[in-house]
Amino acid sequence: MIRLAKPWIGEDERRAVTAVLESGQLVQGALVERFEQAVAALLGRRHGVAVSSGTSALQLTLKTLQVGPGDDVLCPALSWPSPAHAIRVAGAKVRFIDVDPGEWNSRAEAFREARSGSTKVAIVIDQFGNPARAEEIRDALGSLPIVEDAACALGSRFATGPCGSLGVVSCLSFHPRKVLTTGEGGMCLTDDDDIADKLRTLRNHGQLGGEFVVAAGNARMTEIAAALGLAQLRRLDEILGRRRELAALYAKALDGVLDVQHTADGAESNYQTFGAILPQGFARKSVCEKLHEKGVEAGVLSFAIHKLGSFAGSDASLPIAEHLATRGMALPLYPQMKNAEVEEVVHALFGVLNE
Repeated sequence: MIRLAKPWIGEDERRAVTAVLESGQLVQGALVERFEQAVAALLGRRHGVAVSSGTSALQLTLKTLQVGPGDDVLCPALSWPSPAHAIRVAGAKVRFIDVDPGEWNSRAEAFREARSGSTKVAIVIDQFGNPARAEEIRDALGSLPIVEDAACALGSRFATGPCGSLGVVSCLSFHPRKVLTTGEGGMCLTDDDDIADKLRTLRNHGQLGGEFVVAAGNARMTEIAAALGLAQLRRLDEILGRRRELAALYAKALDGVLDVQHTADGAESNYQTFGAILPQGFARKSVCEKLHEKGVEAGVLSFAIHKLGSFAGSDASLPIAEHLATRGMALPLYPQMKNAEVEEVVHALFGVLNE
């Protein structure tokens, strides 16, 4: 079976994790701090605040920015539901916006048109690691705070700098489907000292300087996770290079046959996910089942969040997000994958489509 995704775990990762287990220091400590500093330096940010997941990163960020009842937050409709759920958890209203049919990210005009007098924050998503048009969006929103959901985008680049550098806070995820994994985990990146201090307080039971100053939960990253992340960082360039090579093979093979995601001029994606849009007349579930019979694992590309049960009753009409969510399919892509396996996937897919 050619898997949809597979984390690349080698001897360096195994040795790093074993060393932590043998040390007895398993909760947040020196390795977490080293991991925070390394990621922040890589992305040109002043602070990295490691947390337990990408979702935790979003939730703590919105709390730090004092998003709550009476506010609305702009959010692209095509995504894993975490950003919209974080808005709901904060007690604010989600104002969904549609995405571009080629880039699958929301564009500046959509953000500008959706903004209202009660808009507190805009969440910008780099969908599947494909960089959003950062400068255009920043210009369109002016002084409105931007939270960059760069969960999938470590190693991707805008035309003007790395993904993870856009928002007043940018949020990463290190889930096993991501380019770099810590098992579970996430990080908030910011240049604001006060925001960083508040995030560190909120992730650790509300403690500041040993005193409990606010009621908060536990969103700390473990030393085990940080050790794994540090080991992966050492070969991030190799991981990114291989993903881009495989994506180029897919793009060439599918050109003129299936629509795939396009990247803005001057930007560079890490290809966290490689997706294709099925033509009308093909049911994704059936195509995936037939591919599975041929030894290929494929799956749902993403979700039109406003159509999920957690947003039951939403009357939003966002046709591009709905089309991509209904017809989009994720294809296998991971660094250990062989070129010949890309050919196998494409051959199997064309076979199913031509039955």
